[in-house]
Amino acid sequence: MRDNRFSSFKPRPGGGSFSRFGGGRRPGGFSNDRPGYTPRPRMQVFDPLEKEFPRNNAITTPEVRVVGAKGENLGVMVTKDAIAQAENEEIDLILIAPQAKPPVCKMIAWESFRYQHKKKVKEMRKHQKTIKVKEIKVSPKIAGMDLERKIDKIHEVTAKGDQAKITIMRRWPVTEEAARKFKDIMLTKLDESCTIISIQEKGKNIFILVKSKSKIDAKT
Repeated sequence: MRDNRFSSFKPRPGGGSFSRFGGGRRPGGFSNDRPGYTPRPRMQVFDPLEKEFPRNNAITTPEVRVVGAKGENLGVMVTKDAIAQAENEEIDLILIAPQAKPPVCKMIAWESFRYQHKKKVKEMRKHQKTIKVKEIKVSPKIAGMDLERKIDKIHEVTAKGDQAKITIMRRWPVTEEAARKFKDIMLTKLDESCTIISIQEKGKNIFILVKSKSKIDAKT
């Protein structure tokens, strides 16, 4: 059976929508073309790269040396004139060398500059080697053959370009003097092939950080 409770409802002329307050209706609803409506300005998204490379009006130095879009040297210019010239060419003026005297700017579109910078950083990270530190624990009571195996392991780690952290563990009944004598033995065995980075004594243990001896270190 049809429910006729709302059959007498008639919409108001011109339509409209429910008000946020009280549930009533008002003509025009929330349309943006209603009288007196002022659109909210869009929020500009700040690019973090602009903090490192200011552009256009963010450049505060009075004069800059300008590099053109094709890499040509345009000489020293007043900053305002350089910005105006970049705007005429519909590109940006970007500060790329703030430490230079005068600072160096380049005329280039921001999107192109950001793409080139991102590509350059990615290429640098690709060729950058991460040095790892491998810990090798040794006891002063270790036998001769086992000690040679530990020395070979240290050479294997440093040959890859990584660093070896040798931990000499002093446990009872090893005395402090015996641990230091063993440290001197380790340093003698590693003298020809490794460079000593640091030696530290913390608590009962002795830590020796070594790396592979470079060609320059080997000559000296």
